Amino acid sequence: TTDGDSRNEAGKVPRKRLPSDSRSKIAAFLPTRQLWRWSGPSTKRPGMKGRAKKEYFKAIKRGKETIRVGDAAVFLSTGRPHLPYVGRITSLWQGWGGNMVVRVKWFYHPEETKGGKRLSEIKSALYQSPHQDENDVQTISHRCEVISATKYKAYKAKKTAAAKAKG
Repeated sequence: TTDGDSRNEAGKVPRKRLPSDSRSKIAAFLPTRQLWRWSGPSTKRPGMKGRAKKEYFKAIKRGKETIRVGDAAVFLSTGRPHLPYVGRITSLWQGWGGNMVVRVKWFYHPEETKGGKRLSEIKSALYQSPHQDENDVQTISHRCEVISATKYKAYKAKKTAAAKAKG
């Protein structure tokens, strides 16, 4: 054409596939060194076409930190530093448009439940919920560990015993 664009045979301007960093709304606010990247090989589900086509990954990496499917993570949130969003990663994929997506099964803080704070005798307790949703991978702040109440009580007992033995 004469107007300088690169139209195809059908007269349409083809979409360019941009790196996922440029499509992520949150990535625009993060320095490049803080962006998550895919780690390891990917798999595709056979038979999926168009927008349903996804490329699945088992891990993401940022610097020396790696987060895998099954790990718990803290997610970026504004206005809630005392109640961060925490969830277990159930899947990671790159969608049709190249965006990096994470599926998360959320934990709730006692304050976010019907019983409120009085539900838990353990400080920093979390409750597993059936609530799941999809988010931009770049909303992941860092990996964390979520353990059962039984394991936490055993950890605290061992820590207390070690402190008593020390002096």
